[in-house]
Amino acid sequence: MCVRVVPLFLLGAYMMCVCVLCQREILVAGPPNSKCEGSCSATASPLKIHHPKDSKLRKTPENHKNTQVSDTSERLIQLQRCMLQHESVAVSQGDGSDSLVAFLALMAAVLTECDLHCHSQRLKEMATRLESVVGKNGEKDLLLLLKSITHSKPNGLKPRTPTVPPSAGLYPQDCHEIYQMGIKENGIYTIQPDPKRPALEAVCDMVSAGGGWTVFQRRFDGQIDFNRTWQEYRDGFGSPQTEHWLGNVVLSALTASGHHTLRITLQDWHEQTRHANYNTFKVAGENQRFRLTARDYHGDAGNAFSYSKQYNHDGRAFSTYDRDHDRYAAGNCARYYGAGWWFDSCLAANLNGRYYHGRYSGITDGIYWGTWYILTDYRTGERYSFKSIEMKMRPRQS
Repeated sequence: MCVRVVPLFLLGAYMMCVCVLCQREILVAGPPNSKCEGSCSATASPLKIHHPKDSKLRKTPENHKNTQVSDTSERLIQLQRCMLQHESVAVSQGDGSDSLVAFLALMAAVLTECDLHCHSQRLKEMATRLESVVGKNGEKDLLLLLKSITHSKPNGLKPRTPTVPPSAGLYPQDCHEIYQMGIKENGIYTIQPDPKRPALEAVCDMVSAGGGWTVFQRRFDGQIDFNRTWQEYRDGFGSPQTEHWLGNVVLSALTASGHHTLRITLQDWHEQTRHANYNTFKVAGENQRFRLTARDYHGDAGNAFSYSKQYNHDGRAFSTYDRDHDRYAAGNCARYYGAGWWFDSCLAANLNGRYYHGRYSGITDGIYWGTWYILTDYRTGERYSFKSIEMKMRPRQS
């Protein structure tokens, strides 16, 4: 399932489109004259609150606030009335997706004008009604956004305030932020780890170990080559629908502030699954060669990141075949093993190695985690490569 969380700054254009639909009498529950009160032109652009020009009113904060709340209340009443009429239309015509777009747009416009705490109960009731009639079309994107805002009450106190104001128009920073909104369904969501860089799609694991994980590496069929350049690892490659690496710049942005946890899920070719968790996880910026911090291990796959003095990936810089930052003086580990990774001199783990179907011979360039399967089976001389891998992160749970 692929779901995008829609940024609020796009709603202006969205509402201009639905105005044309309103003019075709979409908001009708019977005879043509029985439109919802309030003109359709109210949804033609992002709604603005107009205040009296009297200077005394403009200088009085309390009067300004009362005027704003009153104006917002009127729009909520209008939306509620339209909802009641729409239910009649949906039942009689069997479809109402076009008018649903108009309602969602108006509802989102209201949200941009209040502090997301005002009228939360009434908005929650409307979102519930919308959910009962929504189809599996693009409208669900807006519905998820609205539902997440109106349903989220962390710690049982008050509705959650977004990390950034709606007017900033930013996507959620990561999957954990989406999870906190109340969206707990696995899927591909749009996130924006760095507000100065474009948004991107990411796989969100909303179920495993408490949910809210942003998946930044995934291997499962060998269709994507992980022997890539420094720039490709920096910017990311593959796609959320396939095997992929989200990008070292993204990892650095995701872990730039606060404390984060890394979770590695490994599955062998006998369908056995194990995990390696690190309660301290960080990837430094490019000026520090995307240096890895992975400490405070727990799990059942073993701590291959801190195996020994010679094979300690924690604290190591990232290397690719065209950028050698490892501690192996005689050569380039990334070139020799055919993968970008936080090599030491050289490895006790390499989850970006070549994809093999189980056992293989030759150099140890497969997907490797040395504390579960040994480097070499001395009885056969064969190595072992894993069937599937996921690397994911989220803010550390307090």
